Amino acid sequence: MEKEILQVQMLGGFSLVYQGKTLVFDRNYTSKSTQLLQILFLHLENGIAKEQLLAELYSRDDVENRNGSLNNTIFRLRRQLEAAGLPKGKYFSLKDGIYRWDPVISVETDLSLFEKKLEESREETDEEKKAELLKEACSMYTGELLPNMIGEDWAAVANIHYRDLYFEALQELCGYLKEKEHFEAVYQLTTAAAQIYPFEVWQLWRIDSLIAMNRYQDAIVVYKEATKHFFDDLGLPPSREMLERFQLMSERIQQSVGALGEIKRGLREKEDQKGAYYCSFPSFIDIYHVIGRMMERNGISVYIMLCTLTDKNGEIRMGTDRNKEASKALKIAICNSLRRGDFYTRYNESQFLVMLSGTTLESCQVVSARIDRNFKKDFGGHFRINYYMASVAELREEREEDPILFTSAGDCWGNTRK
Repeated sequence: MEKEILQVQMLGGFSLVYQGKTLVFDRNYTSKSTQLLQILFLHLENGIAKEQLLAELYSRDDVENRNGSLNNTIFRLRRQLEAAGLPKGKYFSLKDGIYRWDPVISVETDLSLFEKKLEESREETDEEKKAELLKEACSMYTGELLPNMIGEDWAAVANIHYRDLYFEALQELCGYLKEKEHFEAVYQLTTAAAQIYPFEVWQLWRIDSLIAMNRYQDAIVVYKEATKHFFDDLGLPPSREMLERFQLMSERIQQSVGALGEIKRGLREKEDQKGAYYCSFPSFIDIYHVIGRMMERNGISVYIMLCTLTDKNGEIRMGTDRNKEASKALKIAICNSLRRGDFYTRYNESQFLVMLSGTTLESCQVVSARIDRNFKKDFGGHFRINYYMASVAELREEREEDPILFTSAGDCWGNTRK
C-alpha cells in the first residue's frame, strides 16, 4: 500500500493537505504552535538545533522560562495536528539536541520541490531541457514565503533566500528565451513575477518583450501602471531606463493612415480642463525641448519653477498619509493658479515642476504667491512650499556636466549666477 504524504504549501500562503483533504490546523496564522510547525518544515532535511529553535520562537518575547514555553507549545501542536486529521503520533522528536520531523508521516513541501527542480536545472547540460526545468521551477513560485510571517526574523531570512533563488532562475530563463525570441513567454513569466514583486526590473522585462512583439500600446499601459505605482507608493520619478523605453515607444506608435476622425479624437483633450495643463514627467521633458526650440525662433521668455513641499522646519517628508494629502492639494493649487497655456508635472510626491512661458523672473513671484494662497486656502496644516526658478534659455546653455542653478524665492528674486 502506497504511503500517504502530507503535502505542505509555504509559498504564497500556508496549507496542509493529507489524503486529499485540506487540514484545518489553526485559525491563528501567527500562533507559536503554527510557527513551530513552519520552522520544522523549513528544516525538514537536517532538523533544527534546540537553541536555535528557542531563539527563533522567543527572541522578541519577554519569556522567563523558554524551555517551559516550548514544551507547552509542543504539547499544544501535537494535539492540534491530531485534531486536524493526522494519524496519532509524536510527529517530531528531540535527539542529540536536534528537533526533527518524524518520518513515520512523510512530508513533501513546495519548497523542497522548488529546490529539487532548480538542482535538476543546474545539472542539465541541454539548453532547451534546462530552460524547461527553469520554467517549471518558476511556475512553482506562487508567492512570497509565508506572507503572514514576514514580520518574524526567521521567516524574513528564509523569504529572502527563496526570493533570490527565484530571481536568479527567472533572470537566466528570460535571458535564454530572449535569445530564442520567445518574447510572449518572457512577457508571461515576468508578468507573474511583477504581480508578486512589482519591482522595476520585471516591469522593464515586460515592456521590452512587448516592444519586441510590436505591441507598443500594451507596453505604454505597462509603463503607466508601473510609473504610477512608483509615484504613488514610493514617491519615485521614472528612472532613466523607464524614460528611454517611453521615448522609444512614443516614436514607434503609428496611427492608421487617413483616419482623420480618429486622429482628431486622439488629439482632443479628454475633458475641458481649467487652469494649467498637467502632463506626465516624460511628456514634460518633450514639451521642454519643443519650447526650447521655439525660443530660438521667436525669443519668448520661459521659466522652469520647482515647487518643493516641506514641513514647517523645511524638511522634505515623503510616504506619510498627511504628506500625500498635501501633495494632492498642491497639485490642485498649481493647476488653479496658472494659465491654460502653462504646463506642470509631478516629479515626486513632494516636488512639482512648472513651465511658465512669456513671463519674467519678477512675474514668477506673483505666480508663487498665488499658489501659496490657493494651497493655504484649501489645505491647512504645518506645510510650506519652497520655490526655485531657472530660465530655460540658461538651462539650455548648460553643459551636461555643469550643475543646474535655480534662483530661490528667498533670494529676493535676484540672479544667483556668478
